Amino acid sequence: MSIQSKIGSLLTLLFLVLIATSAVILKTVVEPEFADLDRENTIHRSQQIQNTLNAELKDLKIYSSDWGVWDDTYEYMVTKDPDFISGSAPDDTFLLTDIHMMAFYDMNNDIVWGRWFDKEADSFTDLDITFVDAKTRSVISPQAVVANSGMSGFAQTTRGPMMIAAHPILKSNQDGPARGIAITGRFLDQNRMEKIAEDLNAEFNTVFSLDQSISEEQNLPIEVITNPLQPGSIGLFDAQENGMLYSYVDIIAMNDVKLMRLVHPHEMEILSKGQFAISTVLQLFAAFFAIALIFMVFSLHQIVLNPLGTLRRKINAMKRSETLSTETIPETQSNELLLALESFDAMETEIRQHQSELEDKVRDRTHWLQETNDRLEEEVIERQRTEENLRAAKIEAEQASRSKSEFLATMSHEIRTPMNGVVGMTNLLLESKLDEEQLDYTKSIKNSADHLLLLINDILDISKLDAGVSKLEVSDFKLSEIIQSVTSAQEPKALSKNLTLRSEIDPSLPDWVRNDPTRLRQVLFNLVGNAIKFTDTGHIKVSVVPHKPRSGNIQWIKCSVEDTGIGISEADQERIFERFTQADGSSSRKHGGAGLGLSIVKHLSEQMNGEVGLESSLGNGSTFWFTVPLEIPDTDQPPSKDTEPNKSVVETQNQQTTGTISSSGNDQLHVLIVEDNKINQMLLTKFFTKRGHLSDVAFNGLEALEYLKHKDPDIILMDIQMPEMDGIEATKAIRKLNSAKSEIPIIAVTANAMKGDRDTYIAAGMNDYVAKPVDFDQLTKVISQHVSAKKVHM
Repeated sequence: MSIQSKIGSLLTLLFLVLIATSAVILKTVVEPEFADLDRENTIHRSQQIQNTLNAELKDLKIYSSDWGVWDDTYEYMVTKDPDFISGSAPDDTFLLTDIHMMAFYDMNNDIVWGRWFDKEADSFTDLDITFVDAKTRSVISPQAVVANSGMSGFAQTTRGPMMIAAHPILKSNQDGPARGIAITGRFLDQNRMEKIAEDLNAEFNTVFSLDQSISEEQNLPIEVITNPLQPGSIGLFDAQENGMLYSYVDIIAMNDVKLMRLVHPHEMEILSKGQFAISTVLQLFAAFFAIALIFMVFSLHQIVLNPLGTLRRKINAMKRSETLSTETIPETQSNELLLALESFDAMETEIRQHQSELEDKVRDRTHWLQETNDRLEEEVIERQRTEENLRAAKIEAEQASRSKSEFLATMSHEIRTPMNGVVGMTNLLLESKLDEEQLDYTKSIKNSADHLLLLINDILDISKLDAGVSKLEVSDFKLSEIIQSVTSAQEPKALSKNLTLRSEIDPSLPDWVRNDPTRLRQVLFNLVGNAIKFTDTGHIKVSVVPHKPRSGNIQWIKCSVEDTGIGISEADQERIFERFTQADGSSSRKHGGAGLGLSIVKHLSEQMNGEVGLESSLGNGSTFWFTVPLEIPDTDQPPSKDTEPNKSVVETQNQQTTGTISSSGNDQLHVLIVEDNKINQMLLTKFFTKRGHLSDVAFNGLEALEYLKHKDPDIILMDIQMPEMDGIEATKAIRKLNSAKSEIPIIAVTANAMKGDRDTYIAAGMNDYVAKPVDFDQLTKVISQHVSAKKVHM
């Protein structure tokens, strides 16, 4: 057999083995992975549906708490004043808020007033107490709702399935006693399910009965409807023979009866496409191998065999001392390379002498080249290794930077949005008529909220903390007032858990000291908040004592926060001050928290040239302490009013006069509020209404554009992140209008407060920018800059 035949046979066998191996690997390893992806995708869809329903319940709980914690509702439960119903709870309000049922029950579980929607008559009717079964009524009885501070769930009513939420009827300051409960409801009908499916871009069937599910319309397998399922879990039915998967979840009513089953059918598209891809890859492999085999055999013949035949003929002629003949010499079936070697044997003796001389020269040259080459290879390998390390470090740094920026942007928006409601509503409440006790409580809320804003700014700026560029703001302050401000702000939280919160300051310590009062207060606030969070019974004690003898005008102090809480084991004490760390997973789930508080405490204590530590044992409470040097001012007199440090930021802000927008006569300002968050809608609407201005609300950019077709507002307050059409897209669309409406001033009011956001909004066509939480003084100034002075009076 010739060389050509042997090599061709060997390559053919090798290619066949490679194709067979590839086919087995793809079928046994890759194809099941595609099926697993389909299963995960199917289960993920059901999880999304379940999460959306839970989000709907949370939204409904907000409405029930809005009605329940309202002084007007609290008074109505006694006076039964019909003007409250006609003025505050007309049917139009329920239609606007997408509420299908509202009722007030007294503590005897009797209906004081109730209305709900009749889908057949397309109108609201009075609510009958028998709208749900007796067990459901007992579950959401006033005593149960008050004991749990509110309840929510699903129920079967006489008009179909509903989502129901209940909240105790209390005063606006959460004071009692409860005069009943406020119940809100929303139908969980086909329209609601279709809307959820559209929002999720997911297909799922609502199953109420077996006959409905096996109908031609749904055509679901019987196993999908009849298979039992544990509450809260997700079922999966595999019908690969039909190329389908079905995931399903049960909606359990408050009376422990299965209300409905939500089924998500999913075609196994990933598996189908994967099988097609595997088949295509195998075909391509076979085609490639066939072409490669032909090419290699042809190249072997042209490059190797033909030249060897010619060389053989020339060597034979040289052996006979003949001129190379042009005649064709017949080739035998023997190995061509072997024939060439036999021909060269005759020349070996003649070239041996020359070869010996050349070998000596080549040996020396080779040795030198080898040494040089070794050195070059080592340098090249080291350079490549260095370059690879640099590239890997660069990629890792870029990824870390992007992840960090995305985290900061998301957290900034998500935290600032609810904080806008807290700060704004507190400001509005301070402007209302309050008695002394209510004013004190409201100021405490304002105090805590503004302090939380300071914490948010530092926590979100992780790079600032890591780089060590956070600056101390040193000033004179009264030590006792710092301690008092922390305990008064945290006292309502302690009282809500029946805990005793007290403080002690060593009388030998000076009252007026000098350091950063904000940072000192922030450390104490975090430690006291942690102590309350992880203590269920007993007390929390804050004590301040000298840490070292006074040296000149420097006095070291030791601040301790002692609690009778759950305690910390010795193993967990070593890592408790690390970022995003809590003592154990069960505690974090029970008590909440991101594990940043103690990390910030450690950072700030060290920044003030102090240190931090703890003494604790599991089950016996904890004592967290930190030390810090304080400078004693040269005089014992308090600083001037303008620079008085003992006033917290919150108290100073409360005493400032906030500019207001007022109106008179025809100078009324017309504002369009484009905002999808209902709390922020209500906050901004009340702000303008109390100042005599008109305000309308659009839930997103599309509604804003539709509104502008019919009305001409003086100014638009535009949120950024909204469904269907966000604020930037809406602004660009308004600026493209072929009318004077394209020139209406647009102010961005958003929780996106990262660096560069303002430039983005201005580039999109907005006139200005106000960050959430909204500073109404700043908002007033911004509006005054862009609206005619004829309508805005400062």
